[in-house]
Amino acid sequence: MPKKRANRSHGHYCKICGEYKANEKSSGKGHAAHICKSCSRLSAAEKAEAMTINRLMDMPMNRLSESDKKWLENRTHDRRPEVASLAREVYGLHFPYAERNARKKQLLINTLVFELRNVTVYDEFGDEYPVSRRFSANRLTNVLTMTDFDAGDAEQSIVLEKKQMAKLLRWVIHTLEVFMWEEDYDLSPDDPYPGVPYPSGPYLDLLPEYWPEDWDEGDEDDNTSEDVPPAPEAEVRWRVQIEYADETTQEIVSYQDYLFDKPDELFFALSENFQTDNADFDKDMEG
Repeated sequence: MPKKRANRSHGHYCKICGEYKANEKSSGKGHAAHICKSCSRLSAAEKAEAMTINRLMDMPMNRLSESDKKWLENRTHDRRPEVASLAREVYGLHFPYAERNARKKQLLINTLVFELRNVTVYDEFGDEYPVSRRFSANRLTNVLTMTDFDAGDAEQSIVLEKKQMAKLLRWVIHTLEVFMWEEDYDLSPDDPYPGVPYPSGPYLDLLPEYWPEDWDEGDEDDNTSEDVPPAPEAEVRWRVQIEYADETTQEIVSYQDYLFDKPDELFFALSENFQTDNADFDKDMEG
């Protein structure tokens, strides 16, 4: 006597709701059509939408065939809101960088300004030094300028070849993905009381027995107690200002006194166009 197939689902499969139901839940014709009695009462439009949603839910997480990919792309623009929303979510899981890559093709920088104020930078030897400079690049004039605030606002300007400037600004978009820095990095100010809600007070998330003896919590409903120090005004350490060819603008502001990997790459890529050799680094360190 043959053995029963392991992990075999019991009941009859409905291609509309995607569930396995007892045989009595389907009519005679329903068995052959793979539609349960409940789903058979739906309109043709409702059946089609349910089947599309089931297909989206059942899409494999491994590599999709070209036909499946095309079908999924089309569903992201479906006129049915629930289908389109689910399709975009599924598409995002399969192609997490698709939206980012699509934006790259639409962006073209006209002007870029990168300003740093007392930001710690590490050279190729691992030595650190503070930097206060502003770089500006203009694709329309091909002028690249550096202003050194530590040297009496000394300014150097050079004119790049048209292709060189275009390549530089294209690299900023396509490789450094500057337009995504606000999402990729935590650029918010440092919390004056790390891990503690502010401005409600530096100790109010702790149990009273752990508050300092000289701390007066005041009225529980009043978060403006004189004992609560005012929130310090955060200092902007570096910022990027961009004007795109479509006349849109973007400003990226950071309150951190160091550079993340891609802003760091941008700093050195711009600096290498000017006279900033190791002797200058040593002079900065000594000064």
